[in-house]
Amino acid sequence: MAEKNQIHVDPANLIFAKVMEIVTYIGIAVMIIFGLLYLVGISSFVDIKAAIAHWHLPVVQFWQEVVGIHISGYDWFLKNLTAMDCLSMLGICILALAPFAAIIAAWPKVGATHKVLVLLFFILVVEYLFAILKPIILPGVGGH
Repeated sequence: MAEKNQIHVDPANLIFAKVMEIVTYIGIAVMIIFGLLYLVGISSFVDIKAAIAHWHLPVVQFWQEVVGIHISGYDWFLKNLTAMDCLSMLGICILALAPFAAIIAAWPKVGATHKVLVLLFFILVVEYLFAILKPIILPGVGGH
């Protein structure tokens, strides 16, 4: 006998939620593991004491005084993936990409009947790609 108050959840929503959950757990695990390794002093890009002493500075001045570089794009980050603090930031990148991964995973289940959702998914994907590529395409323009 079927239950009267059974709730139907669209398969796209279930996929979206599951992918969000999995990618979020991965991002948190990466941040915790490499963050702890950074805190115990294993292979750091930024010295902990220098970071604490300069934390109050604007980002451009912080990086100039602490590491002696001007941050632009992603090359500084990608060149230092052996440093635990950069690997910990990789966890933040994974968390930021969780909705993007979930959208891509759920997209095939949306189907042609939900044309508005397909359009919204497309717009979100374009926005994510622009946000990811903006520091490369428009270096030094706003917030990075």
